[in-house]
Amino acid sequence: MKQEIQRWLQLLKARPREPTPTDPADDLITASSSSDPATSNETATSAERGRIASARAFLYSFMPGYFVDYVEAAKDYPDAKARTLPKLGILPREYDVTGLDPSINGYEPGWTRFTNYLKQLNERSSNGDSYKVLFVVRHGLGVHNIVMEEVGSPAWNNYWSHLDGDGEVIWADAPLVDAGIAQAEELAQFWVDGVKNDGMPLPGSLYTSPLVRCLETTKLVYTPVFNSHGRKVRPIVKELLRELLTDHTCDRRSTRSRIADSFPESIIEPGFTEEDELWNKDSTESPEEHDARKQRLLEDIFSNDSSPFVSLTTHSYALSAILRVIGAPKFRIAEATMVPLFIKAERIHPNQPQSPEVTEQVCIEAIYTSD
Repeated sequence: MKQEIQRWLQLLKARPREPTPTDPADDLITASSSSDPATSNETATSAERGRIASARAFLYSFMPGYFVDYVEAAKDYPDAKARTLPKLGILPREYDVTGLDPSINGYEPGWTRFTNYLKQLNERSSNGDSYKVLFVVRHGLGVHNIVMEEVGSPAWNNYWSHLDGDGEVIWADAPLVDAGIAQAEELAQFWVDGVKNDGMPLPGSLYTSPLVRCLETTKLVYTPVFNSHGRKVRPIVKELLRELLTDHTCDRRSTRSRIADSFPESIIEPGFTEEDELWNKDSTESPEEHDARKQRLLEDIFSNDSSPFVSLTTHSYALSAILRVIGAPKFRIAEATMVPLFIKAERIHPNQPQSPEVTEQVCIEAIYTSD
């Protein structure tokens, strides 16, 4: 990996480190980058959850105590970004089996016990409530990550990120570098070993951001373990799973045709436009708008996908938005890292009296679709 990074840095050594004058759009990017809520160690407050919840179908809750505290785990690394943990950090504990079959706690501690527990929770839940584990995967190291590291954040935000490349290196819809490919392959082996040795359940569905670095990561991570179990890798490409929409060209996706040609194994969701109609070179998505997209993403998955385990291949700020939507503690993860999020979705019925927390919620979708 070090040799790969050094090779890229040699290509980039002529770039200036001094930023060009900023404009208002750049100030937005810099502010959002330096004040990412995910750097806080606090759990989202009721007021924060009120701003990001929707009165559409579900109210989401993060279920703590089943996996390692990733906020604390991230503190073990100099960059304060969590890594993939053995067995994904599942805790060997007994579960509250009130209303469930008490024999659940007779299973071997770990994934076997938890999988049976989750199955019964869903089978015996009422009022349309459901439970899922999201295996959230951040893409591997991309071209844009290395360029930004070399030129520095100010120069990247104010100048280089607005270009497609420099004539030698292209970072628009940035692909993985060799080091990023190696990271994804390492995570692929983690899956193979985890299923074989630890009883980890394969996700029933794979969802991916349409950006190339995520499409490549998904294919690399899941092909070996799926093939070994007679399954084909058929990830569903979700527009709502994209990174925070900035004016950086690395966040502008390729055309639908190019994605279909380059990743024929992928299932592109209905309504996916040929051109990227979300990205705008002159504006940046607000945190509220980003949270709205992730709220709509979860609404789609919990409404239409019955799989108790699903995988999302996405981005750093996208994970931050998901954590805010479900009211989870805030943490960051390194490239090609996977973390589990255990979520309860409580169905909100139209005539159901709602708690003060719910009635105070702003309808995120209205924010997202407003001019």
